[in-house]
Amino acid sequence: MEKKTDKTKKKTWKSIVSNVIFWSVVGFLAFYLGMVSFFPAQSMDLFGFSTFVVTTDSMVPVIKVNEFIVVVNTPHDELQVGDIITFYADVNLDGKDEVVTHYLATIGTTDTGSTYYKTHAYGKNDISERDFWTLTDADIIGQYAYSIPVLGYVISFIRSPYGIATIGVNIVVIGLIYYVISDKNKKKKGPDAPDTSTVTKT
Repeated sequence: MEKKTDKTKKKTWKSIVSNVIFWSVVGFLAFYLGMVSFFPAQSMDLFGFSTFVVTTDSMVPVIKVNEFIVVVNTPHDELQVGDIITFYADVNLDGKDEVVTHYLATIGTTDTGSTYYKTHAYGKNDISERDFWTLTDADIIGQYAYSIPVLGYVISFIRSPYGIATIGVNIVVIGLIYYVISDKNKKKKGPDAPDTSTVTKT
């Protein structure tokens, strides 16, 4: 009977561990997608990188519209003219910062010793064509690393109300499927047969 009990305990622990691993992975993926989709700047502090979807054509053909870009956390003193960076800027002069990805055109120092940055879009490096804003260290999110074309459409969908609802439903469905499969496997194995090895004739 002890052997049967040990086997049952092992099966129970395996089931618990597999459930914990499964839901941990699902939870982490949901958390990660939520962070990079809705809090990309904050995800830089957590993961050392962040992701964005490009919505304008200012960097075409280097970075196309709807491309999914990965931006890494780079020390500002390592940035060089010609690097592509992602930053905050009040593009429309409406008091609201937007996320922009452009080339670094100038790195300079003010009279007070602080560093400032000037940027430009693709093919607009002439002084008269450069961006009108001046950036500080606080404005820079990170340095552009690479882009993934198709994934941008996926992230845009995730950020939409319909996408959020779809993801929520899928998580529930996956959980139910996992539960049903686990339950069926338990029923196929059936209850443990009685152990007659210790029964003696009288």
